[in-house]
Amino acid sequence: MFPSGDHQVPTSRPLISDLTAFSQENFDPKDWINNVFRSQEGQQNRDQYASSLVMRLQLAIQEVNNALEETSQQVVGSLPRVLRDVESLGHEVAVLKNQMNSVRQDIEKVEHNTAASMQTLVKLDSLKGRLVASSQALREADNWTTLSTDIEEVMDSGDLDAIGTKLVALQNCLGILTHVPDYEDRVAHLEGLKVRLEALASPHIVGAFTQHNLEESVKYARLLKSLGRVSQLESYYHKCEIGQLGTAWRGGVEGSLLSGPPTWLTSFYDKIALLTSQQVRWCSHVFEGSDANLLLSQLVASTFTSLDPPVSQVIAAAAKQQEEPLAFLISVKTAGDQFLRDIEATLGTAKPGDQAYFQAQRIAVQAVYSPLQDQIGKYQEYEEALLLSHLISADIVKSEMAETLCRLREYCGKLSSQADSAAERCLQLTSGWSFPALIAALATYVEQFTSRLTHAARHIEKQKASITDDWTVFTTCLNLMQAAGELVMAVDNMEHSLATLFTNAAAKFVWEAATPFTATPDLLLSSHAVTQLKKLMVKVIDEDGRLLENSMTESQAQCQNAVEAALHTIMNPISSQLIALPDLPAWNSRQAASTHLSFSFSPQEYITQIGQYLMTLPQHLEPLLVNHSPALNRALQEANTSCSAGGRVVSESEISAADFLINSVGQNTSKLYTDAILKIPDISTSMITQLTTDIDYICNILEDLGVSTCEPLDKLNTLLKTPADRYWKIAPGNNPRLIAAVRQMRNIPVQS
Repeated sequence: MFPSGDHQVPTSRPLISDLTAFSQENFDPKDWINNVFRSQEGQQNRDQYASSLVMRLQLAIQEVNNALEETSQQVVGSLPRVLRDVESLGHEVAVLKNQMNSVRQDIEKVEHNTAASMQTLVKLDSLKGRLVASSQALREADNWTTLSTDIEEVMDSGDLDAIGTKLVALQNCLGILTHVPDYEDRVAHLEGLKVRLEALASPHIVGAFTQHNLEESVKYARLLKSLGRVSQLESYYHKCEIGQLGTAWRGGVEGSLLSGPPTWLTSFYDKIALLTSQQVRWCSHVFEGSDANLLLSQLVASTFTSLDPPVSQVIAAAAKQQEEPLAFLISVKTAGDQFLRDIEATLGTAKPGDQAYFQAQRIAVQAVYSPLQDQIGKYQEYEEALLLSHLISADIVKSEMAETLCRLREYCGKLSSQADSAAERCLQLTSGWSFPALIAALATYVEQFTSRLTHAARHIEKQKASITDDWTVFTTCLNLMQAAGELVMAVDNMEHSLATLFTNAAAKFVWEAATPFTATPDLLLSSHAVTQLKKLMVKVIDEDGRLLENSMTESQAQCQNAVEAALHTIMNPISSQLIALPDLPAWNSRQAASTHLSFSFSPQEYITQIGQYLMTLPQHLEPLLVNHSPALNRALQEANTSCSAGGRVVSESEISAADFLINSVGQNTSKLYTDAILKIPDISTSMITQLTTDIDYICNILEDLGVSTCEPLDKLNTLLKTPADRYWKIAPGNNPRLIAAVRQMRNIPVQS
């Protein structure tokens, strides 16, 4: 078989007797042959089948040739007759052309002979038209006089239909009398008559509109429309509906408790939505030729702007009586959203280009949201009050510092959830447009919480003198640092969560209304608030800034203060021992000689007490050695470098903060011990031996504790042990202050 290429194979084998397949434009012999040989007969004996098929094709070709030859003979036989027909047709065309030329000459002759007569006829026709117009004007002038006389009698009768008929006739007469000298007076007279008719009809119109009587309303609508007073008719309708809605509004407000949910507002929304849906068809019948949807949109906008008391005033009064104003405002906003969705479903949305309808619907949307603007301006105040109420109800500060710290740590876990709840309220109330105010409220919230942490830090620092007697103070210091770390972590979590929420919300912000019902920030925010929102977007989205930058800075500062207070408290047993070091009798040569002090070259009491305290630290830090404390690690990370020896801070990768604390205490001990020694005025060789013994003792303990370095204490020890004659060889490379202080203590001459 032949390859078929990209052509689709026919689904059935074509017959030779059917030659239509060969006449197709996309005929492919390969496809046709392959299809033919797929038959059962072709598969059984291909050679015989191929021979038979070739014979049948040859017969078909012969038949086609015979048919083609026969057709050719017929065409050749008919050519003489066709030529005769063409020649005859040409002769007839020539005759017709001559006749057309003759007719054209006759027409030109007639036009030339009758041109003057035609001009005369045109002038006569124009004269007749002017005569008819003058005659009609005279009749209408006479009719105007008659109607003007009759109208007063009809007016007295009070028959509105008759009055309307007369006024329409007068109006038609006036249309003919536009060029008379007293035309303006006639217009004013007719307008006065229309006003009198409207005054007579107004009670009937109001009654028909108030009762929604379709038949009567249509009758009076046609009457006023015939007199060109459609705008007055629409004004009557608006006044009637607004009056009824205003009465319903006052009744709903006066009969409701403003301290509860805004049922008085939702019921009013439902009433307007129901009225609107019922009035669409009614208005279409009454106001023929007018846009019922436009008329009802204008009605909605006018209703809200004319209510007494104003919606904004009622909302403000109700908000003052609420325990949670934000929940109340969210309910009001949700009710307004649902109402506008109902209106949109009923009236549809203005199409592009229909500016009148667009503006009417947009004004209606603004009328629904504008009463909330003043309250949205107080959003920060409301949010702060709500957040601080949660903080106050937590009752964090207690007489027992351990309980206070426990509550602080517990509440740190709630900070993020409270921030998320606040953000959710912001999204529900303003779709995230009030995020700048939310951030300010959260800043106050975090500030108030950190003030409680500051209070705890100050209280603990006052208790540092009792740490050697009561190790619970030490545990309290650890809890303080963990609370500070948890605060920073909580603010960090708040930042990430809020940034995600704000970014997602900002992606949906629309600044220009594409449709009348498009939600844009200016519906609820003042121009200043809109500007603040745009600045926040630039800061967070374009510049990758932080939402809670001030809160994070504040929490980090408080964390540093808390860690500093805790470390000072932990170091107090050591610093209190070292304060008296320069005045010890051992370093006063005169007192040592008078009391016959003998140096045993064993550590003195002050240094052994420091050593005992240091050796006890691992025992009290054992919980941190067993359990990793991310909060404590974070607190030590944020702590000021002055709180940790050598400017080193713990990293997230460290297994336990206990090692860092021990190392920090050890390095601070080395520094404090060095500073205390340098205050000794002078020292003898035997005293140096005692001092270096004390230093070796404390360095050994620090080494056992795993402290990485004892600088600058070990360098001081080296300078003390160095013989006087080799002092200036060893001294270079050390701190100049340290070199000078040791030289003075040992009375070593200045290097010449």
